[in-house]
Amino acid sequence: MKLLNSRWKYLLLIPIIFLVANAVYFKNAITEIENALLMEKYNETVNTVNMLAATVEENSGLEQIEKERIIHDMIEFTDKLYQIYAGAYKLIEGEYILMTERFYETSPFEPFDFAEFAETVPTQGSGDIVIGYAPENQEYRELHLYFRHMPANSPTGEHYLVVAGVSKYSVTSSIPAWVSSGLWVNMGITFAINTCLILLLVRLGYIYEQRTGEKWRDRRNCNV
Repeated sequence: MKLLNSRWKYLLLIPIIFLVANAVYFKNAITEIENALLMEKYNETVNTVNMLAATVEENSGLEQIEKERIIHDMIEFTDKLYQIYAGAYKLIEGEYILMTERFYETSPFEPFDFAEFAETVPTQGSGDIVIGYAPENQEYRELHLYFRHMPANSPTGEHYLVVAGVSKYSVTSSIPAWVSSGLWVNMGITFAINTCLILLLVRLGYIYEQRTGEKWRDRRNCNV
């Protein structure tokens, strides 16, 4: 009991500090898992655009109208996927004209409305950019966009720009609820038990200090 009334008593706070550190760790771990799922979705979208570009460039003998049909159909199919943006543009007299129909859930999105996108795209053959925006009736999100010009070298002068993007809301796979909730419930119960034990020990230390005379009694001198 003397430990409870010395400077070493603060060691009792170690379990609480450890639990707080665990809470921070698990919170960051869950965030990293969600980011990994988002990047997996983004890479999947990038591969889709790159495969489309490879298809267009390898079939150089196709008529221009056939190439447009391939780009049009593939991009509209991609845009119909849940919370995924996709658009195909045709360069006409120095201006990018949207040639696909948008199938947005609640709000339209036009990447050329954002200066950072409009300034970057003409100078690079392909690349990525993150645009933050809040769709109508939805929460703010960061849209990870990938763009690519195709075909790389066109003897006929046709030029297309394909853009596709995903946000955290595009991820349909998620961490099972029982995993995250189980972690927090377990930590909450452990925290409550440790807190009760610390309070009990502190109370016993207080009682120990309030007693006068011998701290421990000899049971052999007790009357039955």
